[in-house]
Amino acid sequence: MNVLIVEDDPMVEFIHRNYLERINRFENVYSANYVESAIELLKDKSVDLILLDIHLKENNGLDMLRIIRHELIKVEVILITAANETSCVQSSFQLGALDYLIKPFTFDRFEKSINRFFEKSEKLLEETLNQKMIDYLTGESSCQEGLTKQSKVLEKGLSKETLHLITSVIVKLEQPFRVHEVVQLTGLSHVSVRKYLYYLESIKHLEVKSIYTKIGRPYKCYYYLLPGD
Repeated sequence: MNVLIVEDDPMVEFIHRNYLERINRFENVYSANYVESAIELLKDKSVDLILLDIHLKENNGLDMLRIIRHELIKVEVILITAANETSCVQSSFQLGALDYLIKPFTFDRFEKSINRFFEKSEKLLEETLNQKMIDYLTGESSCQEGLTKQSKVLEKGLSKETLHLITSVIVKLEQPFRVHEVVQLTGLSHVSVRKYLYYLESIKHLEVKSIYTKIGRPYKCYYYLLPGD
């Protein structure tokens, strides 16, 4: 497996490389500072995964992602960026991004994203896929389908666009997840996220559990439930 880092900040590229060396699962690690050079590299090298920044000096990472999809280049993409605007997150997932990490990020979160890439790659090596595997690979679409069937009319104060954004994020999170993870990836307020999570819980798409610790108050964790669970 080969990975390409598209990042114009040398320090961030160094962090990516350091984390990848710690994980030690890729044969080759390539790098590019610009979209144009990254596209040229994709023509010459076999690349399985791209770690892509959005705000590059001479171009936009989302433009590169659009080019990749338009030219049907078979490669997975993880966005790693300081861009936390809702529009960027939504566009990334609509363009088929595997994951979205907001800088600064921890090694644990980075490793989870890389592990998700390898899990998906291994599943796609199978000659056939059962429904559970397909649900894993197309979690966003199955989530949206279930929501459409159960609730054609949203409660007052909720929008379909925001609900789609939140659900597209939570199906890609490692389960269970907490409110602040959704806030970080969507750019929405805690109040807004809680409102939508409460709605998803009310239509049986989320299960919530209170976690008690020896010190401090209990906190809530959420589990996404596939339609029909």
